[in-house]
Parts: sequence; structure tokens; C-alpha cells
Amino acid sequence: MKLSDHDIISLLPRAPEKRSTTELQGRLAATGKHVNVRSLQRRLVVLSERHRIISDERGKPYGWSMAADAPANMGELSVQEAVALKLSEGFLKTAMPPDLLIDLKQYFAQADLKLKDQSLYRAWLERFRIIPANQPLEQPQIARNIQARVYEAVLKGVVLNVSYRKPGAAAAKTYDLEPLAIVMRGSVTYLIALFPRADNDDVSLFALHRISAATPTIKPIRQDHGFKLDEYLAGGALGFMATDEQTLRLRFFNGAGEHLEETRLVANQKIRRMDSATLELTARLPVTEQLKWWLLAFGDCVEVLAPKQLRDEFRTRLSAANKRYQ
Repeated sequence: MKLSDHDIISLLPRAPEKRSTTELQGRLAATGKHVNVRSLQRRLVVLSERHRIISDERGKPYGWSMAADAPANMGELSVQEAVALKLSEGFLKTAMPPDLLIDLKQYFAQADLKLKDQSLYRAWLERFRIIPANQPLEQPQIARNIQARVYEAVLKGVVLNVSYRKPGAAAAKTYDLEPLAIVMRGSVTYLIALFPRADNDDVSLFALHRISAATPTIKPIRQDHGFKLDEYLAGGALGFMATDEQTLRLRFFNGAGEHLEETRLVANQKIRRMDSATLELTARLPVTEQLKWWLLAFGDCVEVLAPKQLRDEFRTRLSAANKRYQ
């Protein structure tokens, strides 16, 4: 196969990362493009005269890269790829560490240029939205330098020193934390972390907007904590105050539970129809605060039948609410 300029340029990392000529030759060979090292070296020299390609000879092995400020090489970008980039732009701005996001800005700009004369696909961006299922809330303000330092500590796996104000507290306190993960739940971004003590493996949540100062250290976090993000989330932790799985029985009235036949509460649920407007749902899942909030939103259109502890709690809470409206 003929070796094109684009084949070579697409393999060049952005400075300060670099790849040696031998490494580039191997990557090209893996795609069926074979060239000897000397010929590849000559091609790179010629390309560096026309593009922002630089050679780093400060230390062996010597390497090649695209200059840090070079425009994105997106000549082969398809319209579909440009649409995908624009759809993901808003999410990526909050989901990626700022240092990693810098390089993507030029790609977003190139996607804009690609779609400039594509009225059909550009219109799709005006005709598609993702909205939350619940009442949307404005995102609390997070200082950009705070977000960058917290994300850096998570990325590098180092202990993070923070000043954090707990809900209801008058002032912030300073802690050392072992950052484990970042989770965005609705409008709030949380740091999942441990306190760096050998006798403490209790995972805690810290809302980023309550952090007033953050400094990554050079001390690595423990690697034997056994934390697994998916298992942690599956246990209902971000629903707050997760419990062991319990058998939940609910009776929905006035058609309120109809959507649960198509959008299931959990995979193991069972639904029994009582009449055209009433159904009973049985499922096993953790009873979390989030589940309770969801149930309370149905008002008088749902009755908790089991577990008994939850039924008693709802009886107390709804009786108190009824008194407020007397």
C-alpha cells in the first residue's frame, strides 16, 4: 500500500510527547504500510518543512511530534465525526481534566468549520437535546483551578489536600484525602475519596463546589483499598444511604406506573395488573434516599406495601405533610 503524508502525521503525538522513527515504522507496519527507517526519516524532514512537526533531539531516543500549538490535522474528518464531536463538546468540558481538554478545543473548532456548509447536519445540532428526567437544577459554581487540581489528583493517583465545608457548617476544615474517582450526579460533581489512614477504608463523598482550596501532593494513594467504582455505584451509594437489597412491593393508581412496563425500575421487577388503571410492582433493590424521593413524587398515586419499615416511614412522613396543609 502507498504510504501517504496523512498516514505518518496521524501517528505523531502532540508535544511534549514524542515517538521515535523506529516506533513510527513499527506502527505503520502494523497497518500494512512498510517503509525503511532511513526513508521514513527523510519523509519526516520534508513534512516538517510544510507542517508544524518538530524533532526532539535533547535526549535519546530522538523523537518526532506535532508542535503543541499546531492546528489539528482533521483533513479526513467526516461530517458524521464532526457532528459527534459537537454533540459531545458540552459534556466533555465538565468530564475531562482541563489539561486534556486543551488539545480538544482545536478539534471542536475544526468540527465547526467542517459543518459550516453542511446545513442539513448543522440543523441536527439545533434539533436534538438531552434533558434530565427530573426537575433540572442549576450547576453550583466550581472554581476552575479547584476542578483542575482535583481531577489531576484523581488522574495521577496522589493524595489531595483540600479545604472542605460540610453542609450546614460555618467554616471549612482541611483534610488529606485519597481521591478514587469523580462522579457527576445531576447538577453536582462529587469526588469519591478515602481518608489516608491504614485502619479506615470507609469511602466518602465530597461535592466539588464545597471545596475552597485543593493541592495535589506527591504522595501516592494506597493501592490495596479494594475500591471498584462500578460496584460502589451498583450498591446505591450515589442514591445516598444505601442498604442491602430488600423486596419492594408497590401499588400504583390512576395509571401512574404504566411507564414502568417499558422503562423498568430494575431488571428483576415483576408487574401484576389489578385493573386498567392499577398495577402492583415487586422488585429487589437497595432502598436509598433517592428511591424514597422518587416514590414521594408520585403523591397519592402510589402505596408502599413492603417492606414494612419503609411503609411505616412513609405513613409518618405523609401524615406530617398532610398536617402542614390543614
